Amino acid sequence: MNETQFYISVAVGPAATMVVVLIGVLLNNNRIGDLNNRISDLRSEMNARLTDMKDSQEANLRRVEDMLLGKFAELDNRLSRIEGQRH
Repeated sequence: MNETQFYISVAVGPAATMVVVLIGVLLNNNRIGDLNNRISDLRSEMNARLTDMKDSQEANLRRVEDMLLGKFAELDNRLSRIEGQRH
């Protein structure tokens, strides 16, 4: 092995390693971008679900509130009739 072959073999190894590492970094960076997109999609989906759940709970609360107000009105009417009958 002459001097030129030695220097070429010494230079090719680290250069090939640097190329492989650079390719790995670029691929990993691309995957991180995909992961960030998926996390963003999950966040928006969770926000939509939580908003739907909040709206559903508010609707149920209004329904129960209306039902209770109706019952109180019935009780008030009954009490008024009873008081009217006693006097």
